[in-house]
Amino acid sequence: MLPDGSVDFFRVQSICLAAIGISRNETRLDRVLFGFSFFSVLFMKLGTVLFAASHIEEIMLLCDCLGPTFTAYLGLVRQYNLRRHRSELWAIVDEFSALKCSLAPAEERIVQRYNRFDRFLAWAYLISAMSTGVLFVCAALVRVAVSERSEWKLPLLMAFPFDTTHPVTFTVLFVWCSIAIVWVVLDCVACDATFGTFSSCLVAHFVITQRRFERIRFDDAPHAPLGALIEYHKHILNIADRVIDAYRNVILNQLLISSVLLCMLGFQLVLSAGSGLVIVYVAYGTAIVIQVTYYCYYGSQLYHESTQVHDAVFQSNWYEADVRTQKLLINCMMRARKAVNAQSGFVQASLPTLRAILNSAGSYVALLMSLTE
Repeated sequence: MLPDGSVDFFRVQSICLAAIGISRNETRLDRVLFGFSFFSVLFMKLGTVLFAASHIEEIMLLCDCLGPTFTAYLGLVRQYNLRRHRSELWAIVDEFSALKCSLAPAEERIVQRYNRFDRFLAWAYLISAMSTGVLFVCAALVRVAVSERSEWKLPLLMAFPFDTTHPVTFTVLFVWCSIAIVWVVLDCVACDATFGTFSSCLVAHFVITQRRFERIRFDDAPHAPLGALIEYHKHILNIADRVIDAYRNVILNQLLISSVLLCMLGFQLVLSAGSGLVIVYVAYGTAIVIQVTYYCYYGSQLYHESTQVHDAVFQSNWYEADVRTQKLLINCMMRARKAVNAQSGFVQASLPTLRAILNSAGSYVALLMSLTE
């Protein structure tokens, strides 16, 4: 296990993971924090479900309610997945740190360049997602400040089997709901940004593998460097398989539900054009697009760079190698032909999938608009 100071590329994710009770060295406080945050989000989700059930015939209110409901569900899936794979995730962080320390200076700069870009995306994601959550809370605060007590609303549309109009009860629920929204944001950022960081590191190492194969020469003493390079490539592929296995459940839920969320948000955006709610819907829709783009962009990057290793092997002077070395290269090329595929079930995290999700969301919005006419 490496000290936390050696994993600067994982700093944003470490903060978010610790905030939801999933730190490297689990303590009793972490378990309590995880349970409290998980069941708080679950309770919030049940409140939105009750509201949806009581307003099943009002399509606008239903869309307003189901968006946060699905988002809370995705937050629960992410948090459970992170908890389930906690040890594996931190082990992968340590492996990437150890690999970085073993690289040549020029190769280390490649990893650092990808890490800087990924760190920028992680901070931007955290700020934008947190801004969306704060916008929901602030909009509710404004409504409470300018309306009568009988018209007070929580940050989300929720219903409970008890009276919530008493000032003390309403205040407690308002504060609790606001904290739960922040936890949902932290769940999303911790999980998605971790996947992005792992994918970014894998892409960097695939690029390094390509350059090593392109530079290798077989006219002097090829066997030792070739054997080490093949083992390095196999190690990177093994890490990639572990990352995809750890995120299959999240990828499946994210890609399937994102199209539904974008459909509802597009429908709300069209109906609320010209009102102040447009800002909330635009911010919410942007956050959802960022989430699904995270997986699709990095999924495409992994697919492309992992297959490029095959071409890099072919660009070496393999024709000057002996028969045994050529057989090793053929096996390596066959291994590289099988791309790292961020797929779960029947859906694949890729840019074509992102385009299909956006297109389908637009089609569903048009369908809903025709039903309301």
